[in-house]
Amino acid sequence: MRKLLQTIEDKLRYLLEEKLDRLVFPGVSSSLSYTLIELIEDEIEKQGGRCENCMPDLITLKVSSERWEAWQESLPLLDEVLNVLEESWKEQGYVVRKKPVIQLVQSPDLSSNQIKVEIDYSLEESTSPKTALQKLTREPLQDALPKDACLIIADREPFFLTKAVINIGRRSTNDLVLDDPLISRDHLQLRADNGRFYLFDLGSKAGTTINNFPASNVALKPGDVIQIGGTTLIYNQWVEQTVSKPTRSVFGGKQ
Repeated sequence: MRKLLQTIEDKLRYLLEEKLDRLVFPGVSSSLSYTLIELIEDEIEKQGGRCENCMPDLITLKVSSERWEAWQESLPLLDEVLNVLEESWKEQGYVVRKKPVIQLVQSPDLSSNQIKVEIDYSLEESTSPKTALQKLTREPLQDALPKDACLIIADREPFFLTKAVINIGRRSTNDLVLDDPLISRDHLQLRADNGRFYLFDLGSKAGTTINNFPASNVALKPGDVIQIGGTTLIYNQWVEQTVSKPTRSVFGGKQ
């Protein structure tokens, strides 16, 4: 297994070395490749050999505000990283149940040449790129819902998120109906998983922003400002403790 992971790491480093180092900062390709494979290896060991389920398919890259635009430019390259991960796994005869996903999260607490890598198991994406409808990979459990999660909307009572799936838009059948002509009939969807809500833009015309940045697939945190059309929604939830995820910080070299 270590030989397989080393091969994948070499492929990732070769793919990223020139372009990513030029777009973001020198040395990030080597650090990211090493850190990502190290996290995957740790998760595989926890799975106890059940390799059809062991490769985490959700990779979160928390990046500094200063480098945000550079990371946005690197998105096509990060898509190639996902392809390498998926194809390498298939080449070894393992089942890939869900296509890997990388999400970028802007973190003002990080320094310019620092990123933080987290791995987890994502919600499964629909095959339709137009609607990007999501479905849970397991039956919703009560403890999957964040405590007291709600959306705060100006001049309205807080809208509490008491279901695992919340549909938002102008359509009257949505869970949260917003009378705003700039909002699509089916604009976005929130899904609870492992004590967090994930936001998915459903191919809306006007799009969705979180904290003034475009967003389509994002894990929400308290205080996030969601803008759809002319309507502002503020996400909040009760936070008792930080959910521990496999994570590493990356600077200019291996950590």
